[in-house]
Amino acid sequence: MPVSVNPPLVHTVDVVAGADEARHLVTELASRLSDRPGVCSVQWDELSSSWQCTFVDGGRGRLSLGTPADPAAAAQHARRLVAVFEQGTAAEAEAFFSVARHVPFTGTEFVAAVRELPLTSRLADRWPDKPLARVGVLLTIHHMRDFLVLVESLLALGVDPAHMTVIDKEYPYAHTHRVDAHLVHRHGIAVWRYRDLREGIEDHIARVSAAGKQSLVMDDGGYVMPVVLRDLPGRAGHFTGLVEQTTSGILKLDGLDLPLPLFSVAQSDMKGTIESYGIADAAVRNALRLLPDEKFEGQPALVLGFGRIGHEAARVLESRRMRVAVFDSDITRLVTAHEEGFLTNRSLDRLVEAHRPRLVVGCVGRRSFGIAQARFLPPQAVLVSTTSRTYEFALDELREDSTAVTDRGVLGTSYRLASGPEILLLAHGMPINFHHAESLSNRYVDLVLAGLAVGAVALARGDERLRPGHNLAATNEILAESGIVDDYYQLYGPADGNS
Repeated sequence: MPVSVNPPLVHTVDVVAGADEARHLVTELASRLSDRPGVCSVQWDELSSSWQCTFVDGGRGRLSLGTPADPAAAAQHARRLVAVFEQGTAAEAEAFFSVARHVPFTGTEFVAAVRELPLTSRLADRWPDKPLARVGVLLTIHHMRDFLVLVESLLALGVDPAHMTVIDKEYPYAHTHRVDAHLVHRHGIAVWRYRDLREGIEDHIARVSAAGKQSLVMDDGGYVMPVVLRDLPGRAGHFTGLVEQTTSGILKLDGLDLPLPLFSVAQSDMKGTIESYGIADAAVRNALRLLPDEKFEGQPALVLGFGRIGHEAARVLESRRMRVAVFDSDITRLVTAHEEGFLTNRSLDRLVEAHRPRLVVGCVGRRSFGIAQARFLPPQAVLVSTTSRTYEFALDELREDSTAVTDRGVLGTSYRLASGPEILLLAHGMPINFHHAESLSNRYVDLVLAGLAVGAVALARGDERLRPGHNLAATNEILAESGIVDDYYQLYGPADGNS
């Protein structure tokens, strides 16, 4: 027997749009609702000023559009789309909300994002010959507003939307459903979920190969090529180049024989110099946003990994008046941390036992902290990850040793350890800087996104400096030659641009 829900269920989406644009958006959603299986009718009701949706089996929902009662407390031209499911089964409610959540960005919102990403949005002006017209592109970039501007630029550089595939990592981004909706309903781009990654890769290869093309991969976390090389080795020849944005993605390539060139934006001087501080700062800010009533000043903190992001995270925590310890398995980095004034130890266990950090920030890029260390933590300690997915902390060990595991919603997961205290894993171990947030500001991330496109163009053009395997020196040369760092300095450097 179908399971009924306890109505009413409500979902809201805030958009920025003119009145006509907002009404058109709601009408578009109503049209999509009417095409859903099991929907009997979708009709405009003048009395309630809403679209009334009726399901074949009696379920009922409605879509309406409102404006803020206090305009001074909202963004200019703010509108609120309200979806209310009034009665019916859980399956009907899911069908209703699957449409209501997937709201493309309005023209007003997209124009604002373009203005915030001047380097990325103007890439097509650099290469008017459309150098990406001869390739397909498979992307696994974070689902944020800035990504849509990158996609728009890739299309302007020649990529056919029918030959583009996007993998939705299924992170709880602030606007993940809206990004998916924009890709699908504005551009007709194929979007596959991370859980169906292999199927998505195979579908992409089939579509692009049928058009007589090969593809580039633009990755953020090493998702695609390890699957191709391990599970689909016969299809590896379809891909002619890889652009990677993150160090964790580079780590996943360890031990794999790369048959194609890697353009490593992740390890580039450009990204390490400019972006690392922003990521660390965003991670700390988002953690504090989730814990507004905590006091961390004067408390001990531990940073795992003293690479580019870990280094900056330690400095950000120090500026927040925390007492910061650092651990890194690399002795050179450990010496650097020690000589910069941070508490260190060759043994992570001994460091945790002596320092008893209230806040642990993982920046290693792979598993770095488990039950052996967690049992030394003080009560109510907080674990935070900046690493892709849930790789940083040994969640299986924490769960197995716990007498109680509690899902605390948007906050994360609490573990009451049998051999230690109760601790909180923020964001369930997912990267904190993306947890229901946009992470870096668009103007901050603009340079890195533009760098990804520079790499794609260099690979598509067959730059002879890019050979199978790692190409860090060539990556740095090509990024420097592109002029995007010069443009960044022109935008955000001294007022005269020459000092």
